[in-house]
Amino acid sequence: MGSQNANSAGRFAPHTEPDGAGSPTIFEADLVRLKVRFPLKRFITLIVTIGALIIAMIAYSAETGLRMSQRYTPLIDAAMEIKLEATTAYLWYEEDTRQDPHANMDLVRKHIDQADWYARAMLEGGANAEGIFIPLDDPELRTSIEDVRRLLAHFRAKMEHPAFDQTENMPQNQSSDHMFETFIKMADGVETRLQNLVQIAEKRFVFVQAVLAVSALAVMSVLGILFVRFADAQNNAVRDLRREIFRRIRMESTLRKQATTDTLTGLMNRRRMTDILQDEVSRATRLNTPFSVVMFDIDHFKQVNDTFGHDVGDVVLKEIAVTVKSRLRQLDAFARWGGEEFMILLRGTDIDGALELSNICCELLAGHDIETVGRVTASFGVASHRPGQTVRDLVRRADEALYQAKNKGRNCVVIAKAD
Repeated sequence: MGSQNANSAGRFAPHTEPDGAGSPTIFEADLVRLKVRFPLKRFITLIVTIGALIIAMIAYSAETGLRMSQRYTPLIDAAMEIKLEATTAYLWYEEDTRQDPHANMDLVRKHIDQADWYARAMLEGGANAEGIFIPLDDPELRTSIEDVRRLLAHFRAKMEHPAFDQTENMPQNQSSDHMFETFIKMADGVETRLQNLVQIAEKRFVFVQAVLAVSALAVMSVLGILFVRFADAQNNAVRDLRREIFRRIRMESTLRKQATTDTLTGLMNRRRMTDILQDEVSRATRLNTPFSVVMFDIDHFKQVNDTFGHDVGDVVLKEIAVTVKSRLRQLDAFARWGGEEFMILLRGTDIDGALELSNICCELLAGHDIETVGRVTASFGVASHRPGQTVRDLVRRADEALYQAKNKGRNCVVIAKAD
């Protein structure tokens, strides 16, 4: 009794996928795919590069605006001051010489010196209460300012020494009025040139601002596109990962079912039933609750296989499993123990309840016709769990009772000794 053949639990051992050392998990594999789809390092490098370009453009724009405010504006003021001071000196000179040719020229010299100071500040730089003057870097303007200074020096020399024209080879008919007009034209030329430079700088500033705005929009667009690509890559990776997880869950469920289920009858296999019996023994020991087991074996099953073939024998096994299972409760456990042998676990059931159910199943099988074969009977062994008893002891007692039922002529129920 208790024989086992190739249909026992060992036949349905689960097929597990190899998981060699160092093989990536689904999460690691997905991260690798994500890196391939979207190179994050290149994305960061691109952002840093574009950011540096924008910063450089902003710095250049700020320098241009600062140059206009700190360089050209004071220089324009200086050009205007040169004209103002020179004009004032000329007016004082004309008024004094008409009234008194030997009048004091200190006030005239003061304004000429002041005009010359502004001219020198435009060439060399300087500072006063009006602001800071940065030296000119335009060659044409520097030449014009140097000419202005020479004309101022000549005007001063002419004021102090009327005969200065002959020593400097200046035209004798060049009057003070003509000299002043020439000076004003030169000063106006300097001011006009400065205003042109300001206009050029303003245009450059506007252009830089426009380029900066367009670049900012382009950068935002590029970053938006890259972000969308990055988000799509992540979403695709998450979808792939979710599908992989569901596939693994289904595979695990299938493997678990294969590891715990008899593929022919759909009942539990011996491995699963042994685990359940162990849990029930622990529960009964802890709570002092009764339970019983019923082991039954199909009578003359070898003759069925020899007479009708193994395919018909498989049909018989499935028919008996369905018939007996229809009489069990949902909390009971039913397993194919091995070959043509079955095991029933009756929770919360003492020996009397187990005996009653076994008699019902025995009569039910004996009166059930199976196609091709006809009626097939079974022998039953019943045992109830006793305190301190192990699973092995309980199964052995039920197996011994089944052996006695076989010896009594089969198609009957026998209770284990001491039950």
